[in-house]
Amino acid sequence: MSEHIKLGLFGHNLSKSRAKSLHELLGKLNGLNVTYENLDLKDNSNVDFAAELKKCKEQGFKAVNITYPFKQVAYKLAKIDQALPKSLNAINTLLFENENYFGTNTDFTGYYKATLDHFGKDFKPGKVLLLGAGGVGTSIASALYKLNVEELVIFDIDETKVAAILEPLKATGCNVRHADKNLISEMKKANGLINATPVGIHFNPGNPFPKEGFANQQWAFDAIYTPENTEFMQCCRANKMDTLSGFKLFMYQGVDAFKLFTGIQLDVNETEKDYLKHYHDTLMSK
Repeated sequence: MSEHIKLGLFGHNLSKSRAKSLHELLGKLNGLNVTYENLDLKDNSNVDFAAELKKCKEQGFKAVNITYPFKQVAYKLAKIDQALPKSLNAINTLLFENENYFGTNTDFTGYYKATLDHFGKDFKPGKVLLLGAGGVGTSIASALYKLNVEELVIFDIDETKVAAILEPLKATGCNVRHADKNLISEMKKANGLINATPVGIHFNPGNPFPKEGFANQQWAFDAIYTPENTEFMQCCRANKMDTLSGFKLFMYQGVDAFKLFTGIQLDVNETEKDYLKHYHDTLMSK
């Protein structure tokens, strides 16, 4: 019997997350005994996140993924991967070590790789309007700087979140600014549009971008993948924009996380085929 690798996911509204099915399938395909638990804290309004992590460590978890709204909270509790850019103040993967929590961010690495694989190695983002300055937005912003974004414009209904990531990005040399409140005007100046807000997810439907702003943008990305064809993605596709789906980020960050959990490097395209076949077979068996 192989070692039991106990993993989990912290966040809110996790019932439709596919992380559990992905990691348990990858464990099975690679001869590993992997279990993955959804650790949904939505009903715990006064959650002590540090206490929750300590509980997992005591229960024998090897690592956890972290999603909305705990990515920036977790960052403050971990020893951070030195390979991450200094502008990044969020993590989505935390490994339990003897004395420390080791934190890294596969949203950052996953988005960077998925973008180059989808749009091509010579991809130039141009001017980008990013909505959402939380954990995933911060990760994407740092990846866009690595991709040589010409200008990055960030909007969030919580202006303090934008302020918290503007200065670290500016310090690295990124041409970044706070978006004007007239989002339609900002959209029309952009080459690319990115949704890193929770708007559009299964429990919070809608489109954070005003429809009047869709004009001559070339490309778009939506971090949401449940559902994959969000209202935002539908608008982008109707306007003949080249779209990168949140499902691609899910796959790339998942492969990067699995390597951290197990030491096994998987091919992302083969992993996607295996996962989609498993997902289809599961649906057909119901």
